[in-house]
Parts: sequence; structure tokens; C-alpha cells
Amino acid sequence: MTLLDSNILIYLRDPELGEKIAAQLHDARLHTCNIVIAEVLGYKDIDNTDAQYFEDLFVTMKNHLFDDAITGKVIEIRRTVNAELPDSIIAATALVNDLTLWTHNTEDFEKIPNLRLFDPVTA
Repeated sequence: MTLLDSNILIYLRDPELGEKIAAQLHDARLHTCNIVIAEVLGYKDIDNTDAQYFEDLFVTMKNHLFDDAITGKVIEIRRTVNAELPDSIIAATALVNDLTLWTHNTEDFEKIPNLRLFDPVTA
């Protein structure tokens, strides 16, 4: 099961990268979390067409809310590694829900123990 980081979702709109990433998904059930939704839809320069594309895409994905289990994992991550809060929330969501995090920013997450990472851009 796959949790898509913000950068991977944004790359889906790129004609070349989008095809490469989509080809690797193989009809996988996609997952997201509120911080990813906020990062993508909260981008100040997003136009209406892109916003609608992402809103429609998010509806098809399973959204994992920031609950007590994820909060506890975020605290654990931030106490053990130097990770930004948004990245900690995304990583905790993946860990708590046994998901592989697809991201092109692997360096932001590589120190987080037991987190499964996959970079579909370089694969």
C-alpha cells in the first residue's frame, strides 16, 4: 500500500514524470493524509485547473486523519531524529498504517527508523 508524498502528487501533473510514476502504480490503492492535502492544495500559485485535478484525485484516495496513534508516532520520530513537523506527520502516517512512502525527497525521511521509502522518479 502506498502513501504519496506531496512532491509525487505534483509530479503526476508533469507530462513525462506523471506517466513514469503512474506506470509504476499498477492500480495500487493510494493513500494520503491531511498534511499532504494541505501542502498540495495550499500552494499559493496553484491555478483552478490544477486545484480541481488534485481535489478530484484526493477523493479517490484513502485519507488517514491525524489521530492519537499518529500523534504518538510523530512525537517518537521528533524525539529520535531531526525531522521537520510536516515530514514527521507524513512518516508517522506511513508507519502507523503500514504504508510505503513514495517520495522524491528521500533524504528528508531516510533517518526515520523502519520507514519504507520508494522513489518512483529515480526507479
